[in-house]
Amino acid sequence: MPALPGGEGLIDSLVWIALLTGTAASAAALYGHYRVLPGWLTGPQICKLEQGGCAVLFRSPRARILGVPTAALGLMLYVLLAVGLLLRWPPTLLLAMTLPAVAMSVFLGYSLIANDRQCRICWAGHIANGVLFTILVYRNLA
Repeated sequence: MPALPGGEGLIDSLVWIALLTGTAASAAALYGHYRVLPGWLTGPQICKLEQGGCAVLFRSPRARILGVPTAALGLMLYVLLAVGLLLRWPPTLLLAMTLPAVAMSVFLGYSLIANDRQCRICWAGHIANGVLFTILVYRNLA
């Protein structure tokens, strides 16, 4: 795996794991935006909403920005971050790219908690965004 500029192996691994986790969560959420997710992915005990469980959340007005599913924006972000890491873009640029994602994760995470909703796909993406943001802040301060 390519290392971040001045990177350490463990932190670099965490970045790539977060990117893969976020990509998988975004892909599942985007699929759920248009189709019913399989039960093994949402789990009847976790997503006790309508048919498709968490997919109801992926189709809500909060799951879109200007009509674009946030999951699609997430996929674009993770691809751009991966390209940026491979091409060694400045850490400040990479951090700036994560700011909207982490802000949206805070908003949507709060919404899940306030509305007593559980969605492991959502939380996987939100945690991935938080990990990426935290590591990139650390990289910019180092």
